[in-house]
Order: sequence, then structure tokens, then C-alpha cells
Amino acid sequence: MKNQKRKFLVPVAVAVAAALSMGAGAVSAKSNNAGVKSAGAKCTVKLNAGLDATEGTNAGWLAQRIACGDKAPLKASGDPITIGFQNPEGPVINFPEYRVAAEAAVSYINEQLGGIGADVAKGTPGRPLKLEVCKYNALVPAELPGCANTLAAKNPLLVFASLAFGDAHFPIYQARKIPIIVGTPIFPKDFTSPATFAIGGGGGCLGVHLGLITYATQYLLKDTLKKPTGGKVGVPWAKSAPGIFCYNDLEAKPLDVLAGKTLSGAKIKSTAKLKGTMPKLSYVGVPVITGKADVSAEVAQILNFKPDVMIYSNQGSECWTWMNEMLKQGWTPKSFPVVLSGACIDLVTMGKLGNSIKGIYTIGGLSILDPDALTGFQKTAAVTYRDKMAKYSSDQKLNGTGFATQGFAGVMNIWMMMNLAGGAKATGVDVQKQFKKTNGHVAFGATGMNCAKAIKPYIAVCATEVSASQWTGTKLKAVKGAQDFSGLVVVGKGDELRLEEVK
Repeated sequence: MKNQKRKFLVPVAVAVAAALSMGAGAVSAKSNNAGVKSAGAKCTVKLNAGLDATEGTNAGWLAQRIACGDKAPLKASGDPITIGFQNPEGPVINFPEYRVAAEAAVSYINEQLGGIGADVAKGTPGRPLKLEVCKYNALVPAELPGCANTLAAKNPLLVFASLAFGDAHFPIYQARKIPIIVGTPIFPKDFTSPATFAIGGGGGCLGVHLGLITYATQYLLKDTLKKPTGGKVGVPWAKSAPGIFCYNDLEAKPLDVLAGKTLSGAKIKSTAKLKGTMPKLSYVGVPVITGKADVSAEVAQILNFKPDVMIYSNQGSECWTWMNEMLKQGWTPKSFPVVLSGACIDLVTMGKLGNSIKGIYTIGGLSILDPDALTGFQKTAAVTYRDKMAKYSSDQKLNGTGFATQGFAGVMNIWMMMNLAGGAKATGVDVQKQFKKTNGHVAFGATGMNCAKAIKPYIAVCATEVSASQWTGTKLKAVKGAQDFSGLVVVGKGDELRLEEVK
């Protein structure tokens, strides 16, 4: 695969010390009409509009505000602007790290960045952001729509849906004309709903699962293992409502596309350029019931297949239940490469396993868990995440997980778009329009935001680029030549969705 490197060429230290103008997207303090009592410290950090050319549109704006938040913290004042936040937190399907990080980002925005509509040059604060949280048990069907009705009754500017195990919330918000911003898309409507924007780095199942297939086949099978016409891929997959879709449409389908046929030998229709380029490719899909403590039979099925490479995506605890059973049954890093999704990242657990899993890969959006692995503005974003989570997080043990970074980055990007859309005067529709036109736009915790370039049928997904990292035994290290690639190469524009198993 062609090396697609980020062009992080301008250090932020230089970026925040150039040009005097506030530049495009600056928000007037007049937009704060909620009774600000007094101005705070004025920020003298200058905006570098030239940063936009290397880091994305409005990168200078975002870099300046992060620098101002550290050098001249500005506390928000006045009546809060409410956004809804729905998150699955139950006995089995449980993502508290998404909420903890989102709450930390709101605290950072309100305590240091001036809230919504601040004028940092004048030291005039904007209005605070309020996160109206609703948790639901994804295994109880009535709780997701109940959560949506509860949040809708609060009349939020918009709703940030972290990752939803169902789609019952869509008609509720749409009926009230409340915009939906998706953090991690995993359900068909997350990908295909008009006026919905899935902003999480890596594009949820779309970017990450296609990225798993692309890395396993085009990087490992083709380049590393020297099997350009294909090999054997083991695919354990999460047997949940979204897992069924993500496996069938974004793992089994692209594997069939590469082979040019389904497992039964039937020809497959696709406009993908790589269609049929790996005719010897074969795979086995093994469903894994969410929350199952004993996966010994499923692991044995994968090991008996004798794969050349294995991929797996699930929530963090499920990944390590699986990997511990793999180790128990004799797998070692020399057996075959393992490629996990970024959702599996749990630095504490991985640190305990150490060299026993040395060499495994992870695929996901830009990881801001390791500042030393990054350069330029994104290194600044990673340092910001590390420092602000340490300061504002209510549960420090969750900070080193992949979904925590998604929660923090999602709120930061919503805050940015609210400011660029008009600050405290912006409506939900204004924010929607701001997202919709993004094309090469900077994103906190991601390599860019490109809602305007989304392809059919995945019209809602704004960031599909992913990157590979490899576990050294003590930390994750970026894989050279496998940064910022898109797995869209293994599907075709306009290909039909696959909602169920195809033999």
C-alpha cells in the first residue's frame, strides 16, 4: 500500500506565534448575551492562519484557543447552553469511559476555553456548555427510546450519541428537529441517515472494520507474508445487533469483494477497484456472544482454522477475554499476527500482558494516547488530552482507553463547530450546516473532518481514515507506512448494504 503520511510540518509553538489577525471563524463577544459579569485575562497568543495549509481548515483557530486556554485561562459565564449526551452503561454493554471523558472535556471548555462564544483576545468569556447525560441499558429495549424522550424534553441544541445499540432514538429526535451527532457509528442508521453526522475519528465500524480488512490483507498477507493472491483470515465477531451488521457489511462483504466471490463461490457485485484481486482468500467467521465469559470453543474454532492472520473488534473487556483464552490455548505472537480494533485498547490490561502479546496490531482513528508518537498539532492535541483528563476526569483508570479519547474529542469538535457556526447565537441547524460543509477540516483527535466527501450509502460518516499501531511489549508504537489510510478501497461507491449473512 502506498504510504499516506500526515503532513504535520509546522510545530504549534511556531503556529501560535505568527500573524495578528483573529482570522476566519473568530466569534464576536457580542454573541454572548447571557449577562457576563467581567472580563478575564486577555490572551496575547497570535493566530497563525498558515497552519491551515498543513493541518486543515481552522487549525490555526483551534491551536490558538488551546494555547490561550493554558496561557490565559478564561472561565465561561452566564446561562449554559445544553447539549444532550446518551450513552450505553449497563451490566454487559457498558462504556462509562465515553461519558467520563466527555464530561472532562466540558469541564475543560468551561474552566479554561471560555465556553461558547468567547473572545479570547479581549478576555471576554462566553456561555458555559452543559452536558445533559442520559445512561441506558442497551439490553432493555425500552431504555434507548426512553433516554431519547428524556433528553428531547430538555430541548437541547443537539444530541451527542456516543454509540447506540439500536436506532429507536432517531425518529424521536428527528420529530423534534434536534440534530444528532454520532460519536462512533455502529448501526445502519448511524451511517445512512441524512442530516446526521458521525464525527468520531476512524469512522466507527465503517473506517475501523474496513481498516482491519485492509491492513490484514493488503499490508500483512500481501506485503509481510508474501501472499499477494490471498490467505486465510480468522474473523471472530461480536454477536450483538450492531456486531451482526458490522461483520456482514464491513468484514465479510469486503473479504468477498477481494476474493471476487462469496464463500459458496457465488460471484459478488461491487464497483471496488480491488474486486477479485485476491482469488485465494478465504476466511471463517465465528460469532462471539457479548458478555460470554467462556469463549474456549470459539477460540478453538479459530485456531483449528489455522489462519494466516486474525482480526477482531469488540468492546475492550471482550477483546481481552478472547486474547487471554488464545494465550491459554497456546497462541503466541509467533503463531500468526493478530489485528485488533482501537476499541480493544486498554493500556492497563495490555501492560499486564506485556511481552506475551508483543507484536499485536491495533487499527483505529488517530490515537492521542501517546503524544510521543505524534508530531505537530496532533501532538498538542494528545498532550492536551493527557493533561486535561488527568485534571478533570472523575475516573482516572478509564483515561487510557480508546473510547475515552472518542468522548473527549467528540465534545471538543462539537464545541469547535458551535463556535464557528456563530457562538452562543448558533442554532442546532447552524451547527449542522457547519459540519456538513467540512472538507479537509481540522479535527481534535482525528486526522481531519470530511463530512462533505461522505460516499453512498455511508453518507453520514465524516472521518474514515485509520492508522495502525503495534504493541512493543510496553507501549503502542505507530506503524510506519500505515498511517492515515482508508479502508474504503475494499468496497465500491454505491455498493449495497449487507444486513445479514451471505453464503
